[in-house]
Amino acid sequence: MSPVEPPAEVRQQIEEELERNRRWEYRLPVYAGVALLVCAAIVVVRVVFLHV
Repeated sequence: MSPVEPPAEVRQQIEEELERNRRWEYRLPVYAGVALLVCAAIVVVRVVFLHV
């Protein structure tokens, strides 16, 4: 059995979706950095103000 090639328009839609996903992957390190900064801010506030 050989795999069936999808029609050209379906292939184009798949490629566009992959490109959109790739662009989101480039943003993930920025979001991770923001999340770490928020966590660090929470720890600092707890240590300074609540003496936990």
